[in-house]
Amino acid sequence: MKFGLTLLLATALTFSAIAGDEPKPLSRGERKELTAKLLDRHRQFLLDVEPIIQPRERDTFLRLETEQQRDVFIEDFWRRRDIAAGTTNHAARSEYMSRLDYVKTEFGQVSSDRGRIFLIKGPPVEVIDVKCAQFFQPIQIWKYEFLKGLGSDFRLLFYLPEGSREYKLWNPFGGAMAYKELQARGIESTGRTPTNIQIECPHGEELQAALAQMTIEQNNVQKVFEPPAVDDESVGRILRSVVLNDPNAPKLNANITVAYPSGDGTKTDAQLTVMVPRSELKTTEAGGVAVYTIEVIGEVLRDEKMWERYRYRFDFPGDAQDAQFPIVIDRMLKPAKYKSRIKVTDASSKAQTILENDLDVPEVAKKVTAEGTTLNVIHEELESTLARLRIVPLGDQVLSGLQTIHTIASGSAIKSVEFWLDGKKIATRRTPPYTLDLDFGTVPRSRRIRVVALDANERVITGDEVVVNTGTDPFRVRIASPRIAPKLSGPTKVEVDVRLPEGKELGSVEVYWNETRVATLYDPPFVQTVNIPSTDGVGYLRAVARLKDEGADAVEDVVMVNTPDYMETVDVHLVELPTTVINGGKPVKDLTEASFKVTDQGQPVKLAKFEYVKDLPLSIGMAVDTSGSMEDRMTVARDAGAAFFKNVLRKDDKAFLVGFDSQPHMMQKWSSQLSDIYAGLAKLRSEESTALYDAVVYSLYNFLGVKGQKALIVVTDGKDTISKFTFEQTLEYAQRAAVPIYAIGINIGRADVDIKGKLNKLATETGGSTYYIEQATELSKIYTDIQNELRSQYLLGFYPAADVKAGGQWREVTVQVAEGKAKTIRGYYP
Repeated sequence: MKFGLTLLLATALTFSAIAGDEPKPLSRGERKELTAKLLDRHRQFLLDVEPIIQPRERDTFLRLETEQQRDVFIEDFWRRRDIAAGTTNHAARSEYMSRLDYVKTEFGQVSSDRGRIFLIKGPPVEVIDVKCAQFFQPIQIWKYEFLKGLGSDFRLLFYLPEGSREYKLWNPFGGAMAYKELQARGIESTGRTPTNIQIECPHGEELQAALAQMTIEQNNVQKVFEPPAVDDESVGRILRSVVLNDPNAPKLNANITVAYPSGDGTKTDAQLTVMVPRSELKTTEAGGVAVYTIEVIGEVLRDEKMWERYRYRFDFPGDAQDAQFPIVIDRMLKPAKYKSRIKVTDASSKAQTILENDLDVPEVAKKVTAEGTTLNVIHEELESTLARLRIVPLGDQVLSGLQTIHTIASGSAIKSVEFWLDGKKIATRRTPPYTLDLDFGTVPRSRRIRVVALDANERVITGDEVVVNTGTDPFRVRIASPRIAPKLSGPTKVEVDVRLPEGKELGSVEVYWNETRVATLYDPPFVQTVNIPSTDGVGYLRAVARLKDEGADAVEDVVMVNTPDYMETVDVHLVELPTTVINGGKPVKDLTEASFKVTDQGQPVKLAKFEYVKDLPLSIGMAVDTSGSMEDRMTVARDAGAAFFKNVLRKDDKAFLVGFDSQPHMMQKWSSQLSDIYAGLAKLRSEESTALYDAVVYSLYNFLGVKGQKALIVVTDGKDTISKFTFEQTLEYAQRAAVPIYAIGINIGRADVDIKGKLNKLATETGGSTYYIEQATELSKIYTDIQNELRSQYLLGFYPAADVKAGGQWREVTVQVAEGKAKTIRGYYP
């Protein structure tokens, strides 16, 4: 059997700060001048949050141009704090405002030491007033269960300086001089230092403990005033997501027209067409392929408030000859008056223009066509007496969590519908609409959804079945109808759907009844009537699709026919272990099956497959981190990626390209053409945050179903800032995917123990490796090493014991070899 080698290259090139376009910090004079221009409410916002706002956030807020943009910033400001605190629904804002009310009532000023610390650290568990006037100024001790950087059961000491009305946090620097600041100066003062604080002062034990703790931690005490940390990358996001004028940017000429071509009676399509002269644009190149990229940031204002914001990116081929490029923007708006602001930027030269228009959006009636619409098709099915039940497709995206399953049912015979998930009945719906919310779990994995229609006598009459989270392998075949066929005989119409890889031609679709080929189809629609004998009992329909390419593996789909109402499905799961043997830093290529010993949960297993694979076709995916921290290194990343594909891709190889910032984006779907991949690389632009874990999950998902060996290469600084998936969920998904991960860390410091630990865990659990480099220019050598390793592997396989049931817990696998060290996945989920 011929296997393809699947290499998923997730080049997550991220670094510590947004470079290049990041503005310099404002001077004190600039801050004062810009603050004076603010509305009262925005000036008050800065005063209220002064203890917790980061300097970069404050400068960003002052740089915004409109009050609507500042309102957006305030919402984003509190959202960041919800994320940092692990809260939702403005809980961080509500808690802070509650603290702020207390501070203004009790301490008078937000800027006071007690006020600032109360707002930053929250209320202490205990407040102790120490009145020892013969020795000390008035002292107040705040006790906290824990203060980061200071430890547990820590005390902060405040004192009231002579002539002051507000307490000040004691600074222990200065030794005796610092201690002298605490000494009493009033008429009750003895003028001496107490011999025994514990005895001579009320609460003497607490006072002595506070003095000792703060003296020991004198280098860290002042850190209690530091604003709480937030996602640094997201702070600058607002500057890249609102319409701001850059007076230093080259000017770009463009003109705009507005039209209202359609509507649905409640909303109207406000269509904005911007024409941009090609002669004023510059291209970006990768591998000799050029691309024009135009970035659009838009704002829609209504009643002087931000109604909506949007961002688009438009790519045009570098060899285009059009004098102008059309940028078409459609916004569905309720009939009303709006103001549109659009910023158009050439991504390569940074030339830009801002276009402002008043929009008077009219009400436009809905246009209905008589044929070809989905609604018409559904309506026809509902009027039909033929019983039919279909699951509305959920799409190819990664699905997890709660998902709503919609069905389309037709025919009067259907009286109830059963919903099944992974072979287990979940619920029965007895009245339409037949829908159900199913929980797919937090970690995305393949799930089988079945809906079964029953008649008035609870007999199965029809149904449908889909499998979700099956990846984006471009070559698929599916028997669309019938999907569930409990009682079929006689002439039966079989409908087959085929999905082809881009640039490939279909050779044929073969339809089988059991092992007998009924028909070979060459052109769509792929529909064939199959005569199912009434005496055959349980049987199966099978569809097999083949490409015209010689040597390409066929794909197939099977539907069981005339099965009992309940028939258990047994999944015989071959566990495959792509294994590399390293000896002296080089792959070992001449081992026999007898050289390997494999254990499953410590018990030896017999190999059902052993194959040494070399120089087989590669299916390569590359996911490039395009977060804002990549700004200075995007050119190197494009060039390194282009060189990699140029050296690696061969005749039967294919590849796809993903870019990710705050979420993954498909830049180029599966293709065997180098020019397509180069164009995808040229489209990459750096911006926003780093969703590393989401990118790993999405990248792994893209080659589910691809046969043969697999590998995921992640190049990153390791700092995830915004993913919806946690590291633990990502690790479990990687374990289920059984794909070796090669993690390349760029510029990761020695102190970043947590980052390195997580990268090492992803690599070792999946049979990969970790590399740490200082510069992106070092990628080429690592790519060569990984390529050599992946093109020279052993493919081992075994069947789990009979008592290992599908859906069970993680099982640990070990591979030992007679010479060298074996690298493979550390286990599997049955």
